[in-house]
Amino acid sequence: MANSTIAFRLSSDEIAALDKIASKRQCSRSEAARMAMMFGVRFAEAEHSINITRAVLVLEYMQAAIDVIIARDHGDVVPQLKAAAKERLATFHA
Repeated sequence: MANSTIAFRLSSDEIAALDKIASKRQCSRSEAARMAMMFGVRFAEAEHSINITRAVLVLEYMQAAIDVIIARDHGDVVPQLKAAAKERLATFHA
């Protein structure tokens, strides 16, 4: 499928945020914009919105609770869980 060009205006702060994403992901500004747009499109198609701050807070709260419970009840497996988490991060989120 051929790509089409679309043009729209962004503020200098929005451009800086897009460039930061591109730098972190080692991709072009265009690729960073496509990734960000498609992430947002999927939520819009499902008629959802997301509060990133709340989502991260909930994830961190759940992770902290799990960490406390596992360390308390199954402290012997903590090193294996940390190693597995790092491996999964590299495999699925690199």
